[in-house]
Amino acid sequence: MVHKSLLEAVQCCDKYPYTSSGTPIPFQYQNTVLGHILPDVFSALSTYNTAITPSPFVIQPDSVQFASWVDSFEKRTEVFKALTDHWRASKMFAALAGWRDELYPVYGQNEIVFVIERAASPLFGVATFGVHLNAYMVDEQGNTLVWVARRAKTKQTWPGLLDNCVAGGISYQYKIKDTVVKECDEEASIPYELASKVRSVNAITYYTYSQHGLQPETQYIFDLELPRDFVPTPRDGEVDCFYLWPLDKIKETILNEEWKPNCAAVMIEFMQRHGFITPDDERDYIQISYHLHRKLEFPTPYK
Repeated sequence: MVHKSLLEAVQCCDKYPYTSSGTPIPFQYQNTVLGHILPDVFSALSTYNTAITPSPFVIQPDSVQFASWVDSFEKRTEVFKALTDHWRASKMFAALAGWRDELYPVYGQNEIVFVIERAASPLFGVATFGVHLNAYMVDEQGNTLVWVARRAKTKQTWPGLLDNCVAGGISYQYKIKDTVVKECDEEASIPYELASKVRSVNAITYYTYSQHGLQPETQYIFDLELPRDFVPTPRDGEVDCFYLWPLDKIKETILNEEWKPNCAAVMIEFMQRHGFITPDDERDYIQISYHLHRKLEFPTPYK
C-alpha cells in the first residue's frame, strides 16, 4: 500500500472519528471532558468498578466520572494506579504490554487532575503531549538535508519505521524544552551545547487511534540546524541508524508509507514551513493544514 497524496498521509494520522466505528463514552471531571472511552474498555471498567468497595467511579451509560470520595490528586492517581496494575497483571489489554513506568499528566481546566501510566493513556483517550525535533543541515549549495531516524526493530510500537531525528512524550514534571534536550542526548547523542540551541517553531494537533485505543495528541515542534560535520549517533537502543536525506527523498518515503504516521505529519509540516510544499504546487495545501492543526476539545497545560 502507498499513499496517493500527502493529504492521505496526514489523514492516516488525524483519522478519528472519520474512519472508526464505535461510539466513545466521555470521561468527565467537573463537567469537563478529559478523555474518551471505547466500548470494550467501558465494559471492563464497569466490571472492575462493581468489584471494588467503595467503587471509585460513577458509571452511567453516557459518562464516567470519579466517585465523590476520590477528591484529590493523590486519590485519583492511586485509583488509576490500582486499576491499571490490575489490568496489567490480568493481561486485560494489549496496550499495557508496552508498560513504560512513565507517568503522563492528565489536565483539567486549571490543574493536573491525576497522572497515568503512559501505556494506559490510549485506553481512556486522554490528551497527551510530546516533542519532535527536525534536525537538519544546509549543504554548500544551500540545499536542506534532514536527519531521519530508523526506529529499532525491537521497539514495541512501529518497529523499523522512519521517524524524526528526536521525539518523546512529555512526562509528569518535565518542561517542554528540557524534554527535547534530554531526548537529544538519549536518542541521538546530541550534546547539550548543540541541543540547547533548538528553536520552538510550531505545534501540531491531531486525533488518532491504534489497536491500543484513542490518542488525541499535541506535538511541540522544534528545529535544530546541525553543523555539517556532526553526525547523530544512536545511544539508548530506540534507533537503529540515522540517514541524511534531501526533502524529495523524504516525500517519496512518506508516500511509500515508510514513516510512523505522526512523524510523517511532523515532516510534512516542516516541508510546508520551509517552502518545499507550497499552495501553488500542492492542491490539498489547506486541507493538509487543517489535519495538522485540529482543534481538540480537551484541556491543555496552560488553558
